[in-house]
Amino acid sequence: MLWTILIFIITIGILVTIHEFGHFWVARRAGVMVECFSIGFGPKLVTYHSKKGTQFTIAAIPLGGYVKMLDGRNNQLTEKNQQFAFDRQSLAKRSAIIAAGPLANFLFAFVIYWIIFQLGVSSFPVKVAQVIPNSVASTIKIPSGAELKLIDQIKIKDWQDVQLALVNSLGKSQITITYLPEHSNHTVTDKVDIRHWAVDLNKQNPITAFGLVPQKPKIIPVFSQIIPDSAAQRAGLKPKDHVIQVNGHKLNDWNELYTQIKQGLPFDIVVDREGKQLSFTITPDTRMVKNSQGILQQEGFIGVVPETDVITKKYDAIAALAASFEQTQVMIKVTIRSFYQLITGSLSLKNLSGPVTIAKIADQSASYGIVSYLYFLAFISISLGVVNLIPLPILDGGHLLFLLIEAIKGKPLPEQKQLLFYRFSFALLMLIMGVALFNDFSRI
Repeated sequence: MLWTILIFIITIGILVTIHEFGHFWVARRAGVMVECFSIGFGPKLVTYHSKKGTQFTIAAIPLGGYVKMLDGRNNQLTEKNQQFAFDRQSLAKRSAIIAAGPLANFLFAFVIYWIIFQLGVSSFPVKVAQVIPNSVASTIKIPSGAELKLIDQIKIKDWQDVQLALVNSLGKSQITITYLPEHSNHTVTDKVDIRHWAVDLNKQNPITAFGLVPQKPKIIPVFSQIIPDSAAQRAGLKPKDHVIQVNGHKLNDWNELYTQIKQGLPFDIVVDREGKQLSFTITPDTRMVKNSQGILQQEGFIGVVPETDVITKKYDAIAALAASFEQTQVMIKVTIRSFYQLITGSLSLKNLSGPVTIAKIADQSASYGIVSYLYFLAFISISLGVVNLIPLPILDGGHLLFLLIEAIKGKPLPEQKQLLFYRFSFALLMLIMGVALFNDFSRI
């Protein structure tokens, strides 16, 4: 629990800092005096005063932040400092300062993707084992073994992309699917009518609801790696050993060996090593792991990594720039589409998530490794950027809307009307947050 809270605070802290730094950096470049840069709300925990007069603060409630600038609407300006006030700047400068927060989030996601693509992106071929009869997908007769390549202009690299593309299609009348049949060099493109397709994302997986059954990745009973000082190394096993027998029985798949290892009992295996059959007796080491119910239990392990048909692609720094730009662009479009679906009802409000769900997913992604956590961080950063561009006065998008009105009318909207819009948007955001929190706790 404490680890989950810590990961949540770190995640929100990083994203809020990036967002507010965008406002801060552009404000400074525009010649505006920044009075306070705060990460969090409420009681101040840490405070630092810079030589340029900015108070940097970390506050107790880590659910946001703000940059407070010198402003003639809130401060008594002198002849000397009025040139540094936000409200005395040109429309272009004020717009740039406000837009800088969401843009910083998008740029941060772009940098994260750039790092990920250089670290290497691993995935299994996205092949269809079968199509469920009488499902939406069955109308185009995708053959077994076909590899999915494209769904509605979203490139398919893994099954997560398939899920993303299908959710993104909710509310449309049809989608386009491009796939490569097994043993073929030519792709096939079909259109699928989805007007009557509906899915409850809290109860159904959109992939199976659509009618696709993923083909399980092949896990070959060949060791790609032997962990140093493991039971396997002590027994004499080596990389590239091909397991052909376990306890005198022919090995059909990796799962049979895995089941035997988990028992934690000594067992005999026969491997093929460069054409020679060699026999070994292995006594597994044991460790405590959580089962599917979250209960700790003892499990055997021998320290081997099997070969799989996983595809790992590493990009050089230049190629990663193009790939990360494309990924950022796709995720921004998908996020905008998701908000549109929530507004139109194509996506149920039950799918709205709040801080509790974000904390749980942050914890899960961190437990899967650095790349998984970075993907999550990029996604939340993009979501934060898009949310802040919604034209509600309490958000950056609302401020930009006021500036647009000022540009059209030649003068700012009266303060009374601005205050009215602020109150309405605050009430609306509290309502949305209430729904999100209700959904969070109903999932526990």
